[in-house]
Amino acid sequence: MGLFDIFGRDRNNKTEQRASYDKSFGAPVQSGNGGPIHVAYPKSYEDVQGIIDFLKNGTNAVVHLNELKTETAIRILDMLSGAIYALGGGVYEIQTNVFMFSPSGVIVNNK
Repeated sequence: MGLFDIFGRDRNNKTEQRASYDKSFGAPVQSGNGGPIHVAYPKSYEDVQGIIDFLKNGTNAVVHLNELKTETAIRILDMLSGAIYALGGGVYEIQTNVFMFSPSGVIVNNK
């Protein structure tokens, strides 16, 4: 069960959205548009500020919430969703509990 399932989102009625990522913590990866992607495995709510700083600087972020308690993962997802909304960007579910946050002006292919 993914976090979007908790919020009642129907996984069968959405377009599959995938992106490639590197599993090493915090490793920058080149995105399709030439910009870096920050990969994060937050351990607590306090790690959110660092991820938001990357987003504010125009860096994409892939966030893995697999190893967190559900309550903590929901708080982190809420905070990052609010930040990316304020930045005019978007959030994409790559796989269960793995999300890509893209700042404004970043194009994500839904192939």
